[in-house]
Amino acid sequence: MSALTIAHVSTQRGWHGGEEQARLLCEGLRKCGHRNLVFARHDGKFAQRMQTDGFQVHPLAGSGRGLRAIWQMRSAWKSLRPDVVHFHDPHALGGGGLAAHGLGIPARIVARRVDFSIRSGWRYRRLVDCVIAVSSAVAGVCRASGVPNEKIRVVHDGVDPRRTRSGNRQRGRKSVDIPDDAALLLTVATLTDHKGHRFLIEAMRSVVDVLGDKVRLILAGDGELRPGLEAHRDLWCAKSSIDFLGYRDDVPDLLKAADLFVLPSHMEGLCSTLIDVMIARTPIITTTAGGIPDLVGRRDGDGAVAVLVPPKDPPALAAAILAALADRNALRSMVDRAEARALRFFTDEQMVEGTLRVYREFVPA
Repeated sequence: MSALTIAHVSTQRGWHGGEEQARLLCEGLRKCGHRNLVFARHDGKFAQRMQTDGFQVHPLAGSGRGLRAIWQMRSAWKSLRPDVVHFHDPHALGGGGLAAHGLGIPARIVARRVDFSIRSGWRYRRLVDCVIAVSSAVAGVCRASGVPNEKIRVVHDGVDPRRTRSGNRQRGRKSVDIPDDAALLLTVATLTDHKGHRFLIEAMRSVVDVLGDKVRLILAGDGELRPGLEAHRDLWCAKSSIDFLGYRDDVPDLLKAADLFVLPSHMEGLCSTLIDVMIARTPIITTTAGGIPDLVGRRDGDGAVAVLVPPKDPPALAAAILAALADRNALRSMVDRAEARALRFFTDEQMVEGTLRVYREFVPA
């Protein structure tokens, strides 16, 4: 097959799961011989990281979605004539979709990563040829928001197993100063409402009542809710029981250091971090929200790859944590199945291959 030229558009300032998936996609496409052009806001971490990694970056003015940025993209695409324009966030579609309109670009693709209702459904109906949803739950939200089913494809996230396996348990536990005889619970997630941190904080009261100082929860990630969540912690638990770490670049070490990974989301597109956890062989307690069942399956008990609880249910979350810590041997077969499932279905190579199949549907041979 001939090489493609793909223009990737990102308007995000920070670095979260969507940006990491876009980076992995660009890396994989480059390995396959395809040309990647990155259009990203000039002050964003995505532009900085991709330029460091050797990609051709076109910095966008302002927020990346204003009139000047639209003009920048449209002018560039008239001369560069990409085969595919891939919008990696909703705001990228807003400006970039208008910039691409009428240029005859064979494939205009947008990624949809969250299971929130779509506010501007007309953009997804009129400005793109295809919506790539990261899970069946997200695909369902797209359909409910008026996106025609024939425009929707599901391509799950993927991770680089080598990065996850580079983690070191001793190094991770030393970095958070936790003794060997204490159980370490970990959550890695942006501090936003849909991740459900407040329900986990409430659950920790019951956990600490039983285990005292032999258990500790660390919350890695930044976000606008941090002050409120810290106040919520102080209301429900001793400060020493729950630590807020902020953004961390040593997540593989933290995953290896943890005895349990807990994700209490009540809405979730997919959560690629869970794939890392599965490969790290850390037992998982999570909810049935959104696209999480795509990753871990819907089975509980025998044959499960994670312990599942209902969303927004602190007592169920506390009971699951205590049961898991009381019988850690029972978790060994669960982590075996989780690792095997992640390596079979959710690697970066599989994500790249799935995305390329979508491109080829729309780009003439």
